[in-house]
Amino acid sequence: MDSKLDALAKCVLKQEKDIKKLKKRQPRKMTAMKFVGVAFDPEKYKAGEAEINEALSAGFEVIRDFETGGGIVMALGKWEEKDGKVKNGWTK
Repeated sequence: MDSKLDALAKCVLKQEKDIKKLKKRQPRKMTAMKFVGVAFDPEKYKAGEAEINEALSAGFEVIRDFETGGGIVMALGKWEEKDGKVKNGWTK
């Protein structure tokens, strides 16, 4: 029984640390969203690939990808801190 209590206590301590880290994170907001389709076609995939790479270079982050019958659609988002500074990557 004591081992279960010790395990629960460790879990609670870890959760407390995680909550403190989350509270320290700078608040961000999404400023732009973009959906880019990439067709699974040997002649057409390069256009979608180039558009995704361009968006990533411009500060967009991949939020999610959706598989379709003929390819994928990438959901991309651009974030900025509440003070207006644009973020180029995931922050902690």
